[in-house]
Amino acid sequence: MPEHKHIALLCSHLNKFGGYERIVSNTASLFAENGEQITLLLLNDTTDPWFPLHKNVKLVKFPLSFGITEKGNMFSRKLRMLRDILALRKKLKELKISLVICTEFEYGAAAIFGKRHKKIKKAAWEHEHFNLRPKNKFWNAVFKYTYPKLDAIICLNEDEKMLFKPFNKNVIVIPNFVERSGKFSGLHNKVILSVSRLTEMKGIAYLLQTAKLVLQKYPDWQWKIIGEGEMQETISVFIEKENLQNKLILQKPVGHNINPEYQNASMFVMTSRSESFSMVLLEAMSNGLPCIAFDCDTGPRHIIRHNEDGILVEKESPGKLAEAIDSLISNEEKRKKMGANAIANVQRFYPEVIYQLWKKEIFALK
Repeated sequence: MPEHKHIALLCSHLNKFGGYERIVSNTASLFAENGEQITLLLLNDTTDPWFPLHKNVKLVKFPLSFGITEKGNMFSRKLRMLRDILALRKKLKELKISLVICTEFEYGAAAIFGKRHKKIKKAAWEHEHFNLRPKNKFWNAVFKYTYPKLDAIICLNEDEKMLFKPFNKNVIVIPNFVERSGKFSGLHNKVILSVSRLTEMKGIAYLLQTAKLVLQKYPDWQWKIIGEGEMQETISVFIEKENLQNKLILQKPVGHNINPEYQNASMFVMTSRSESFSMVLLEAMSNGLPCIAFDCDTGPRHIIRHNEDGILVEKESPGKLAEAIDSLISNEEKRKKMGANAIANVQRFYPEVIYQLWKKEIFALK
């Protein structure tokens, strides 16, 4: 049996309503629920987490920038990076950490540069699509130097694993997990639901184009968008311009539990241009919703089983997305069959299943 580890989970922030924030918080709690010693280090924005944490999760607020700041110049930022690497190394030693899981690139790099004791295992937990990782020449060099030295890279799906494989021999797939929902949608309300950050990358422009097509054909249906972000004003203007008041509804997230919103809808639609392993798809399925999403480069195809529990659509194609939505609006039997399949299929992502992967693949690192 591997020796018991003190796990440090390094993240930049947890104060927003988003998939990253939910899965990092939930994973820390999952570890604690299973008796693991877990410390959650907030290394940038130290505002309290949006999502609740298990009482046994130790939260440490330790703001560091690693030189990623607009302040100063090139030399002062590199000095800041060095200082923060040393500060992180000191903190990990003080906490007696034996396993470090880094949720963002710069933390994985800092953990390697700050490595002193070989007994401390270090893993990078990758949440974004590989090709979305912006790096200048300096950070690209840092990536190529540090990532081969990690004890493991954790990816969310097999496509991402293949992209990271050239940089480390130990790339492991551990999907996100979703909690059971105690109640399911009846799929009879005329409501389409989307939950998303309101950004260009989340395909909000495609969502609006699709909503116009669908709601013009089915004026007795509503499409509710729950989220916040830079395109909030764009959506409000669009609703006004297209006379979609009370049809296309924009709502800010309130509280961490939005299961009642899923249960009030009859399908879930995601328009992201890029995903790795969407939490909202898992949540929608766990509440019995058939899901429709663009088949972007990686992500949705590892969750949705096409034409079984949902529909995958050619990416960035509002017309085809509208057709897929139409097929579920006009066919209640198909909608309900997919919803039932979603409840059954999402069980492969239940907490006890995913925890065993962490235990086998990461906690047992040697």
